[in-house]
Amino acid sequence: MRRRVAYLAIFFVCAIAYVLLGNAVSHVAPSGIDAAARSVAGESPGLAWVLTESCLWPVLVVLGLCAIVLAIRSRSWRKRALFSVILTVVAWQTSDLLKNVFERRRPDYWIVHHETTFAYSSGHAMFAVIVYWLWAWFVLRSDLPDAVRFTIAPLAFAWGCGVIWSRLALGAHYPSDLAGGMLLGTAAIALGTSIAGPLRRPAALIDGSP
Repeated sequence: MRRRVAYLAIFFVCAIAYVLLGNAVSHVAPSGIDAAARSVAGESPGLAWVLTESCLWPVLVVLGLCAIVLAIRSRSWRKRALFSVILTVVAWQTSDLLKNVFERRRPDYWIVHHETTFAYSSGHAMFAVIVYWLWAWFVLRSDLPDAVRFTIAPLAFAWGCGVIWSRLALGAHYPSDLAGGMLLGTAAIALGTSIAGPLRRPAALIDGSP
């Protein structure tokens, strides 16, 4: 019960911060870090596009199917895998809806791909949190061998960081859009966890349980 209350508290804090930030940066000229960040983000369009593509819908669908297969093959991972799939789908639709609420314009210095949707908040930053960072946490907080946990978890976390950086490098978002996406992703995980309850600590990747 205490954990659910704590997760709900995290949800409300992140949700309020998300709304306040969105109201503060939408429909105004970029200023502060938003105005300066592009000059320090660097440009590695090839790497940035690879990282960006890892959060586009074809890759997310493949990752979701892999999670479903894992849920079928392993009872100990089932709740976590299904939790991640449901959370991703719900957060995905919520993010698209909220973009149309805040209606923040994209930066005009984009490279490689011109985004046509609104900027706040970043769906890629949200997916970095609820896909790559969440699975990094799942792996780290499992009973898999240490060599596996301490290899996969840092790599997944670093990949999520790379996804967030790529949106700056491609000129697709302002830093505040990315902060909003991370807040939304954290809020989604907190709310989902408060509803789903404790997630079992997996002992093996595939246990063959029916």
